Amino acid sequence: MSKLCGLNVVQLREELQKQSLVTSGNKEVLVARLREALIDEGKNPDKFKFDGADEDNEISTGTFTTAKMMELLLSMSTEIKQQIKEQSERQFERQTKELKQIKEQSERQSERQTEELKQQIKEQSERQTEELKQIKNQLKHVKLEVAEQIEEQSTRIEMIEQKLDRQTVEVDHKINKLKRELKQSKEMAMPLDHASGRTLKVPAFDGEMSWNVYKTQFEAAATSKCWNGKERATALILALRGSAAEVLQTIPAENHFNYEVLVSALDLRYGEKHMKQIYRSQLRNRMQRSGESIQQLAQDIERLTLLSYPTSDPEHRDETALDTFIKALRDSELKQSLLLSDKRNLNSMVYPNAGFVGKKAIYVLIVNTA
Repeated sequence: MSKLCGLNVVQLREELQKQSLVTSGNKEVLVARLREALIDEGKNPDKFKFDGADEDNEISTGTFTTAKMMELLLSMSTEIKQQIKEQSERQFERQTKELKQIKEQSERQSERQTEELKQQIKEQSERQTEELKQIKNQLKHVKLEVAEQIEEQSTRIEMIEQKLDRQTVEVDHKINKLKRELKQSKEMAMPLDHASGRTLKVPAFDGEMSWNVYKTQFEAAATSKCWNGKERATALILALRGSAAEVLQTIPAENHFNYEVLVSALDLRYGEKHMKQIYRSQLRNRMQRSGESIQQLAQDIERLTLLSYPTSDPEHRDETALDTFIKALRDSELKQSLLLSDKRNLNSMVYPNAGFVGKKAIYVLIVNTA
């Protein structure tokens, strides 16, 4: 017989096995478990004696049989295997449960993310649709505004063109009136003809006609009348009109009756080199006037071209005249047809065709090959 404190690990496990209790654990755990079982049975664990002291003595004295030892080891091995199996099953169940939980959690998270993504895509699609709708509305308003502005500008341009046409007509009338008045006031006192004793008269110069032509005529008259330098200067001063008379302001008073100085000043302002620039400027800006026929336009352009490029090659002059004529035309249809033409020589004769398109006369420009 032996008390609880005297049992070894093998004996403790045998006693626990007898009572169908768990036999795993170290000696302290086994003692505590067996003590608790004795207390539950109403026994005093410190005084209770267990059978098996003889076995203990046998083991201690070496009389414990090999069969008994093998039986004990087999029992312990079976118990350990059972414990390992139970632990493995519990661990497998725990891992399976954890994997199931992870799978369920992953599925829930995936579903939640899928729903969130669907919701985001839906909201973004709705937002983009609304933005596209707003952009379309804005474009529609912009188109309407642009159309209104184009209409307004077209109306304004048409009014300006009409106003310019009226003003051009008024200016032409005023110029013609001034020309008539100047023509009537061109008579002036001139030096006496020494042979006849009569007062001589020469035409006025206002800067509009060619200075070279006027100077040739003036020199011819002065030579035929035998004028000296002072008489020539006096006659020339009295013949100046308008802007031409302003040349006198650029000459010192003591040189007013110096004929050479007067001629040099007029050459500088109205000479061939100066007039070329004026004629070329007029040619570049020449446009068909209201009421002006294309025959009149063509003749004036040929005149300005000849004055602008008197020494140029005739072919170059013809091409310049034709390009300027096309640019100056008011009729867009005629302008387009001439632009498509491959001929580059302008004839001064322009004839209207008998046909009509869109209530507009079709003009045919007679062109010759160079």
